[in-house]
This record gives sequence, structure tokens and C-alpha cells, in this order.
Amino acid sequence: MTAPTPSCVGPYLIRGVIGSGAMGMVYLAHDPAIDRPVAIKTIHRRLLESSDDEPNVAARFRVEAKAAGRLTHRNIVQVYQFGEENDCAYIVMEYVAGRNLRDYIQAPRKLEVAHVLCLMLQLLDGLHYAHERGIVHRDIKPENLLIADDGRLKITDFGIARTESSNLTRGTSVIGSPGYIAPEQYTDRDVDRRVDVFSAGVLLYQMLSGSTPFSGTDQAIMYKIVYEPHKPLSQVMNDVALEPFDAVLDRALAKDPAQRYSSALAMRTALTALATQALPDVLPADIVLAPRHEGLEAKPAVAPERGSSGSCGPEFRPAASPGSSASISPTPSKSLPGTGASSVPVPTGWDTAALAQVERELAEHVGPVARVLVRRAARGLTSLAAVRQAVAGSIVDFEARERFLAKAGAPRTNAAVSAAATQSQATQAGGEAPSGVPMRQGDVDRAAAALLSSLGPIARVVAKRCAANSQTREQFVARVIEQLTPSIDARRVQADLWRALG
Repeated sequence: MTAPTPSCVGPYLIRGVIGSGAMGMVYLAHDPAIDRPVAIKTIHRRLLESSDDEPNVAARFRVEAKAAGRLTHRNIVQVYQFGEENDCAYIVMEYVAGRNLRDYIQAPRKLEVAHVLCLMLQLLDGLHYAHERGIVHRDIKPENLLIADDGRLKITDFGIARTESSNLTRGTSVIGSPGYIAPEQYTDRDVDRRVDVFSAGVLLYQMLSGSTPFSGTDQAIMYKIVYEPHKPLSQVMNDVALEPFDAVLDRALAKDPAQRYSSALAMRTALTALATQALPDVLPADIVLAPRHEGLEAKPAVAPERGSSGSCGPEFRPAASPGSSASISPTPSKSLPGTGASSVPVPTGWDTAALAQVERELAEHVGPVARVLVRRAARGLTSLAAVRQAVAGSIVDFEARERFLAKAGAPRTNAAVSAAATQSQATQAGGEAPSGVPMRQGDVDRAAAALLSSLGPIARVVAKRCAANSQTREQFVARVIEQLTPSIDARRVQADLWRALG
């Protein structure tokens, strides 16, 4: 008999069931402290105890919370808290209204190449971010990739992730899902970020063809992955237009990790070079599938009184880490260190109402920090169009950024895209510190990789030269755009740079 759905877990009010499995349940809940929907993944206490079959379940569950909790990226589901009590342990995480990638692969409407590339670039962005922080997912598959209702891909379930400080899942056990894991995961060799590159290759093949490159029983799949080469995608699909993908897949699916792409970023660069048109940052709205759980609503609700039936009793209080509070704090909004909106007055000579309109539009994308960005950008500029150009780089989504710029009739020329550089130079001439995010270690390398498909061998030279004269990322991007010839799509280069710089 199915167990009744609890009214709450910890302080979180349960609104419905998202999914279930052998280890526990996933609930849609409401966080009353911040007034937001959350997803709660639970695991039965009896499975947390050591057993001959699964001695590491509890530890792996904690690793998921520890690993994913360190990651804050637009393409990774955010983990908010880990809690334990008498009957279960649970992870509280970001609720993503949408569907997983499996639904898109099996949908009657097949994904076009541009859509596949859009999803792959998002996946590789998220993986590269995690890898750079010492975390390898090790179970990348369609079910662990969510497509939100805004078209953004998000990686979830770091339950078997391996951190640099943990040897939890090393040994004789095979961790991962048949058909998606790399050969070294079967042969008990040391694993690193390249196992996720292999899984990404499987997904690329599957999204373009509708089937995985290795199929059959679990034993047959294992043998094929370890010993047999995959069939070229262009031959399977009998489509010469897919031949450029064969070389990418050959490298991503190489049996020897040394012959594979060394990083998710390297694979991303190779795929970007195959694009024949500008790619959207997120899946277009007409492609996005309606959320499967549309009927569930995480509205504010009144918590049951203490002591009543189904109440959130003391046994459900989340465990607090040593030296920390068990309460939940709001996720910080995007802001500039040491600044507040009230500390940045409207620049002299500017119409407050005109700037307020730009601030409101920008706030839809970046939050309250919009006022700070707009008012700082207005210093030294004389037109709203120039202000829009100067702050547009803070909008991550390419299409949203284009709509923001279009409202001012902003020209689509390389000179217009580089208006941020004009603003920065004017600011410095006035004796003030340039606004924006400072250049960071590794920015030149990331930018050079992003520029490779557009500039070729001179990408690193251009990146180093522009970085030498830039204090902020905004200045750097603007100076790169100024170097482009008219034949190069400045908008695409700008989007690639901001994506790479994060």
C-alpha cells in the first residue's frame, strides 16, 4: 500500500508528489521562509543503514548535498539544504517546472540540429563549471537533465558525484547508468572529468539519431562500450549533413580517455564551430514542452498547528550544521559588492524617469542590481541607447539581451556593440573607478577558447591584447568587439564571450 503523503517535511509544506523511486520520494513543497517553491528529495532511513547490498547509500546521499551545494550555475539545479531526522533524510533543492530530456528525445517532434546544439552547449557549460570546482557528475543521462519552462537546461542528481576529496565510490562497484558511462567506469580505472565528456557524447548521438550508440542487454552494452567502436552517426542516419558530427563523436566517445576531449569546454568549442547559424542561449518557446506537473502549485499555505495530525513536529526539524542556524536564508540577489541602489544617485543631467524605465526593464533580467548598473553606466554617456548598450552585457540570455537592445532601436553594428568601452573610457577620464566585474584569473583562456571558432589561430593573441588594456570584463568584451571585421557576427561573439566568462 502506498504510504500517505506527509503534510510537511521539516519546515517545508508539501504540495504534491513529483516522482518516486526505490530509495524514496521527490516532493513539490513550499518554503514559507522565502515564499518559493522547492523540490525535496527524500531517502528512507532504513536505506541509510549499512547493508551488504548498499553500504554507501547514506554517504552517497550526503555527497549529493555536499557536491551540488557547492555549485551555483544557471545550468545546475541549486541545492539549498540537507536535513536528517528519525525516519528519513532529505535534500531541499531548486524546483524546476519542466520536463526531463528523455521526454524531448521521445517526443513526436524531433529536435532540430540547432536545438540539439543549444542543449549541448548548456550541458557542457554546466559540466565545465562543476569540473573546474573538482566535481564530476558520473551519471549524465536524459533523466538527470531537466528542461525548464523557459527553455534552460539544468543538470540535477549529483547523488553519485565524485569530489576531489572523496573516494567514496571507487573500488569494485560500477557507478552510473548502462549505455551512458565511460569504459573506465567498467574497468575500475581512475575516473576524472572525461567520463562526463563521454556521457555527453552519448547524449549528442542520441539526440541527433533517437537512439544511443550502444544498445542491448546490460552485459552487451558493457562489452560494446569497452571494446567495440560505435557506428558513425552519418551512416546510421544515412545523412551526409551529419558527417561533421562524426569527428566530434569519435573523439568524445574514444575508448581511451587520453584521446577524448580533455574538458567539456573543449568539446563545447568543437560543437560551436559546427553551428551554421546563430544559436539561441535557451530552447525556443515553441519547442519547450509543457511541464508535466502543471497541476501542482507551490502556493503559500498555512502550516498545521503543532501537535495536530500531520503536523511538522520536532522530529522533522532540519539538522543544523555545527556553527550554523537551521533556518533558511534568502538566496542573495545579484548585486555589486559594497554597493546599494541608494548609494548611486542619478547622474547630473539625466532625466530620472527615462533612466527609471531602463532600470525597470533591466531588472526583469538581473533583479534589483539593475538600478546600480544603469546609473553607473549613465555616467559619461549622453543617450539612452548608449546606456542600454553598456548594461546589456549583464543579461545572460542572448534573445532577451537582443530584445532589451531593440527597444531603443539600437544599431546592430560592431561599433554599437562596443559602446561599453566608450562608457568605460569616459568613466576613467572622469577620475572614477570603472564599473563592472573585474577581470579574473583564467578569463583570457576562457575567452580565447570562445573566440576560436570566429577568429581562428589569432584568438589568443586578440584576447591577450584586449585584456592587457582592460580592468573589467565589460571593457574587455567591448575591446574585443572593436577588433572584429564587419564580416564577423559581433552579436554572436559577444554572446559567446559572456557565456564563457560566466
